[in-house]
Amino acid sequence: MKSLLTGLFIASSVTFAAGAASADDTTANLRLQAFGGDAQLTAVKHAIERFNQKYPNVKVEVAIDPISNGWGDYVTHVLSQFNGGNAYDVYGTAIETFRTFEERGLFVPLDDYIAKSPGYSDFDPSLFKYSSYQGKTYFIPIGWNNIMINYNRELFKEAGLDYPKNWTWDEFREAAKKLTKRDAAGNVTQYGYEVPNQNFFVQPWFLTNGTSPLNADWTASNMLDPKVAETLQFLHDLIHVDKVSPIPGNSTMDNQFDAGQVAMISRGHWIIENAKKAKLDMDVANVPSKLNGNTVIGFGGYGVSKTSKNQELAKELVGALTSEETQKEEGELGGGVPGRKSAADSPAFLAFPPSAALYYQSLPHTIPVPSPANFQDVEKIFMRNYVAMMADEISIAEGVKRTDRELNESFKRLEALQKAK
Repeated sequence: MKSLLTGLFIASSVTFAAGAASADDTTANLRLQAFGGDAQLTAVKHAIERFNQKYPNVKVEVAIDPISNGWGDYVTHVLSQFNGGNAYDVYGTAIETFRTFEERGLFVPLDDYIAKSPGYSDFDPSLFKYSSYQGKTYFIPIGWNNIMINYNRELFKEAGLDYPKNWTWDEFREAAKKLTKRDAAGNVTQYGYEVPNQNFFVQPWFLTNGTSPLNADWTASNMLDPKVAETLQFLHDLIHVDKVSPIPGNSTMDNQFDAGQVAMISRGHWIIENAKKAKLDMDVANVPSKLNGNTVIGFGGYGVSKTSKNQELAKELVGALTSEETQKEEGELGGGVPGRKSAADSPAFLAFPPSAALYYQSLPHTIPVPSPANFQDVEKIFMRNYVAMMADEISIAEGVKRTDRELNESFKRLEALQKAK
């Protein structure tokens, strides 16, 4: 693991405190581990300011992780904090990590706090359902993201294409071909699509084909389902047959999308922040369907560490971080889609992109990203083999077998650890 400031975990740490007069003389120091970018940090800062209006003598130290290298690395870092006796009081994290943390008993149940906070009825019930484990809720939802097709409207117009609505894999493929440009020497100057290079981004392609790399309860591999290989072959052919996408690399192509060098990418609402800054003429569309129109959902939540010496105060901080004001601000600045329906219905949130209402409209057709307790291992296994298949380093037939074997070995190790507890 690299150091806090030099690699896998790139974070900034800021302390917020307000000095407004108050009858509350509570004095304490809280540490908050958040995640995201500028939108999230701004919303967190203002939430802490509201928290300090009630608790002016409580200092809140914030570290924010951009999740540049995926949730598996975040899990590794958080576990090292707990193992080293240096855990924070409040953690912002995501569904990919919930099962890992819940099975280790690292966070306190929040059901009593939720029950006495009627404002949480403003959240879609499915978000709380996915935040629960064995009948108890350990995380309070915040923003969420479902992967959509983000597309450059200007490039669609140049190619003479209608804006996508409900489309199929084949229609998407033809659009990607028409959106790819080459110079006189045959070199690509504009890609039609970026075949995803992250686990979360690629999941909708499996879901729309009625399958998934893992089984339904996330306890074993499902890689030998013929539909998994069919899906991988489709993505492979976009790269090597149609040549509308580069081979997935270490870096995402968000900057190239903002610059008009890639016409379509698979992302969530979080890219809106940079799209606004780039003044990009973009919109979102539903993912192309093969057997259905499902897509993947991932979302964040705040939990209170079991090691916190100020658990009740930490819960109050979580309340400020999940308030309507915070949810609304983060969504409007370009963070995730607000968990609160009232925040997602605000005119400012719906103003951009033009089809912003699609985010919430598609929520009933979302399936959580597979997030077993050994997620960090599963993600690395899948992505290592996926990239090898996309790069033609290994055939898809051999790749699915190897991935299946490695995943099931990981699940056997997990089962052995669980039995040893």
